[in-house]
Amino acid sequence: MTAYRFCRSDDIGLLVEAYVRCRGPEDEGEPVLDREGFKRLIRDLDLWCSSCMVASEGREPVGVLLGAKRPEATLVYALRVHPAHRRRGHGRHLLTSLSQKLAILGPPNLVAEVPAGRAAAEATFAACGWQRSVSLTDWNRGAPVTGSATNEAREALEPVWVEDLASAGLLTACCWHRDAAALLKQSERLSGLAFHSPDRIEAWALWDAEGTLWALGATPGPFGRPGLSVVLDEIGTPLHLEKAAPGEVDAELLTALGFVRGAEHLLFTSQAQAA
Repeated sequence: MTAYRFCRSDDIGLLVEAYVRCRGPEDEGEPVLDREGFKRLIRDLDLWCSSCMVASEGREPVGVLLGAKRPEATLVYALRVHPAHRRRGHGRHLLTSLSQKLAILGPPNLVAEVPAGRAAAEATFAACGWQRSVSLTDWNRGAPVTGSATNEAREALEPVWVEDLASAGLLTACCWHRDAAALLKQSERLSGLAFHSPDRIEAWALWDAEGTLWALGATPGPFGRPGLSVVLDEIGTPLHLEKAAPGEVDAELLTALGFVRGAEHLLFTSQAQAA
């Protein structure tokens, strides 16, 4: 008989064991999660042990759900069922149990960012009534040719911080790990650069030491697009933007600036449902 239960803060070891044990062939290439990695997820993504579940048969974990929670929504960060125990309803039971709990305790909104091409995961979310929303796209850009911007253009560049962009209303809705709440947590490790006109910030980027972009944008008008080009060229390193939403940055603009499409994730959404 399968036992399902929500977890507590002292269940980190169990959750890590279940997550690793339930890896399938589709997870090849994914980094192995350990206790320190799990604690980073708690810190960076607001993972809550009380929003995580384990399915067990005897002492063996056969399924696991990792959930992160913020005031407005809960993210199903991961849903795994051991390959030998699939097609028995475990994934559906885990999702339904979380939904029923949130119908009582909130928040009522649920989201999941599912790697494209994982048909079994897509079918599980669809079977539980989740709605497929948009595609989130990775974008990659090699190092630019340096020295392309004029000195006059460079004079319009100034450092910028997460708080500056937030106060200017320039942090648009995006994926879970790069939304405003996440950016504020990461602010000390991010570099930022903005292109200014006399009136406002026209283009901006936030990035980390590994070349991962955390925020990127340009305003409509004559200065936004060329300003963003100057910002990116000034960074001067290969860049990677993860899970960009369609309304976050225009795809044609990214292509024109030398980005190429990478992996995609499918955004699924749902509302908590009582039993």
